[in-house]
Amino acid sequence: MKKIHLILSSVITIFSINGFSQTEKNTGPLTFHVTGFEDNSGQTILMLYRPEDDVPKKPFIRINAEIVNRESVIPVKDLPCGDYAAIIVHDKNKNEIIDHKWGIPAEPLGYTNNWRLSLISGMPNFEKLKFHYSSSNKLILVRMKD
Repeated sequence: MKKIHLILSSVITIFSINGFSQTEKNTGPLTFHVTGFEDNSGQTILMLYRPEDDVPKKPFIRINAEIVNRESVIPVKDLPCGDYAAIIVHDKNKNEIIDHKWGIPAEPLGYTNNWRLSLISGMPNFEKLKFHYSSSNKLILVRMKD
């Protein structure tokens, strides 16, 4: 009876450790490298979305970062692998919002999936901005656009 208990305990421990390591492999760091800023004023705001989030209104994660040499590097820690979308804001006046003029963004924006806002593009949504984060895709390059 003690042998059966010991064997069962060992099997449960092995499965627990294996399950934990599987989970660890499905999360990790993701880095956004953002270029094309007009200047170093203000700050960068990263708004990251999951499929179930309301783009562009309700990001899953929001991170502020500084701009150095007209570039910004934004790390996201412990992110589960999967599909995401992102909008980057050059918040020139550090007021934490996207300023608008006549309903059009007045501050430069950058988007994942090389998407560009225009009169014919419509509003950004998850499908237009979607990218896949995996252990082999840990760096996302975004170029700011006016």
